[in-house]
This record gives sequence, structure tokens and C-alpha cells, in this order.
Amino acid sequence: MELAYLTTTGKVRLQNEDTVLLVGDEKQGLAVVADGMGGHAAGEKASAIVHQVFADAYADMPSRPAELSSWIEQQVEIANSQILQYSKTENLAVVGTTMACVCWSDELLVIGHVGDSRVYAIEEGQLKQLTDDHSYVNMLKQLGELSEEEVENHPRRNVITRSIGSNELVDVDVQVRDAPDYEIVLVCSDGLTDEVPYEVIQQLLQEDAPLEQIVERLVFEANERGGADNITVAAIRFKERKRG
Repeated sequence: MELAYLTTTGKVRLQNEDTVLLVGDEKQGLAVVADGMGGHAAGEKASAIVHQVFADAYADMPSRPAELSSWIEQQVEIANSQILQYSKTENLAVVGTTMACVCWSDELLVIGHVGDSRVYAIEEGQLKQLTDDHSYVNMLKQLGELSEEEVENHPRRNVITRSIGSNELVDVDVQVRDAPDYEIVLVCSDGLTDEVPYEVIQQLLQEDAPLEQIVERLVFEANERGGADNITVAAIRFKERKRG
């Protein structure tokens, strides 16, 4: 198993409002990417709260599917409460963050997400998006009002419909995948996916190279294509790339 992550400000933003947590080994681990919103210190604080809540709870992360699902939901609720308290204390109108996480325990994978940070996986040589964006344009696409091409070019493509810290109640999507045959799992903020096409991400993840180099290449590509947002990538390689 290999673990690798990288987060960067990008070429346009002055401050990095993303955070990333990646810990564990073959038996058990956790990857969390949070993308703060609300501007400068507010967004940075929101994502940092998510990072700290999950980091503090990691030592007590359970291994059973139902318990892992509840554990993710509990950490999101704690972070949501803390962000709301921060925004009230600082008298801030809009503070929030997206979150995508992956917990693995033996051959079990549990995924949680709120917003448009994503989880992908390479399975049998193909890249698959495992999460479904909580965004305005994705909602319109599901209703059949927008095509995939229209989604990619829509002026409101970055408007999200769920976040942690924006409301008293937060709804987190959790899915359990039993013994998945994944070669690599990728957790990332939209700073990667808004810039780098699906096909390029798939190609880079399949390179026969150390995972750290692949993560660096993904971030490099996002910067080369504009780097308009903060870029954060966390990757877990569960098995060696299959050779033809």
C-alpha cells in the first residue's frame, strides 16, 4: 500500500482554504479532504475544523460497516456545530466547507461526502467517480435540464447545495463498499476536477510510477491548466497496477 497527498494554493488564490488528512496503513486508515468557503480566514477556519475533528477522532475509528457510517456522520455533526459556533462568535454570514472522506478497514471501504469534493477509484483500469456532487448544476443534470457538456461550462457550476457549517442540520451521504477491487482511490477538491479532464486524471493514475509522483503530476496539471482554485489531492494505492 502507498499513501500520498498534496495541497496547494493554485495560481490565482492568495490563501489555501483546503485541508487534507491522510493516515493509516494496510489494515485501517482515513483520508479527508475539505474545501472551505466564505472567503479567506473564514473558509480556512471551516476546513481546518473538519480536519481537526476527524484527526482527533481517528484513534477511536471503528471497523464495522454500520459503526463506521455512524462515526462519519457523528464527526460531520460535530464539525458542523463547531463551524456554526465560530461563525456566530465572529459575526460572519457565510462560513462553510465541503468534505469528502474515505475510511478503510481490512477489505471494507466507507465513503462520506458533503458538497462537491469528490472520491474516485481506479477499478480494472477504469476511472470511476464514486460520489455524486451536491451542486446546483448536478441537480439540473439529474432533472434532465443540462447535458454533461453544459454542466462543465455552466456559469454556476461551483454553486453547491450542501456544505458543513451553513445550516443547523447537515446531510452527509455515506456509502459502504464491501471488498472493492480498487487499485487506487483518489479524494480531491474541485480545484483538481474543474481544471483537469476526466481522461487525463485516469491516464495519470494509471502511470507506472510512485504514488507521490502521480499526485504531484495531478496538481501540476491543474496548475498548468489555470490553477484558478486551491488544489488538494489525497490518494491511496491498495494494489500494484495491473500490467498487460
